[in-house]
Amino acid sequence: MGHIFFIMWVSWAGKGTLITAIKELKIENIHIPLSYKTRPIRENEKNGVDAWFISREDFFAWVQSGVFLEYALVHELDYYGTKYEDVFQNGVEKWKIVIKELDIIWLEELRKNKPELDEKYTTIFLNIPENILKKRIEQRGVFMSNEELQKRIGSALMEEQKAKEMCDYIIDATKSPQEVLFEVMQIIKK
Repeated sequence: MGHIFFIMWVSWAGKGTLITAIKELKIENIHIPLSYKTRPIRENEKNGVDAWFISREDFFAWVQSGVFLEYALVHELDYYGTKYEDVFQNGVEKWKIVIKELDIIWLEELRKNKPELDEKYTTIFLNIPENILKKRIEQRGVFMSNEELQKRIGSALMEEQKAKEMCDYIIDATKSPQEVLFEVMQIIKK
C-alpha cells in the first residue's frame, strides 16, 4: 500500500510553492490529487491542471453523496474538497506516495470520524511567525481590511497551536523554498 503525506500550513507559508516544486521533481510514484473548488478560476490557473473549478451546486451534490474525503469552507468564501477516490483508489491503493494539502480542521475531523485511516498518513505543518505572515501579505500586494488581516492572523495562531498538538512534523517555512522542499522530501523518504 501507498502512504499519504498531508501538508498543512498557515496562510502565506509557501504551500503552493512547495507543491509546485514537488510536481517539478516528476517523481513517478508521487501522486498529487487536485482539489475541487467553488471559487472562480484565476487568470493564471487552468481547470484540471491547478484544480477542478466546479459550481456550488455540483459541490454540494457531491457532499451529499459522500464522495469527498475532506472539504471545507475557506476564508468564509468558497468551498474546497478532495475526493476520496482521488486519494485512495488513484493513489494509496496503487502504491503511490500521495501528497495532499489539508486544512488542520479537517485533520481533526479525520481523526475523529475515520480513526481507521490514522496509520495511512503522516502530517507535515508549514509554519511562519506572525511578523513574517504580515510581511508576506504586504509583499504580495494583497489588499484586505484590518479586520480581515486580524482574522487571518488569529486563524494562523490557532492553526499553529493545533499543529503543535496534532502534527507529526512542523517545518519552519521561513527557510528558503529549496530548504523547505529538502526537509519535506527527507520526511517522505523515511
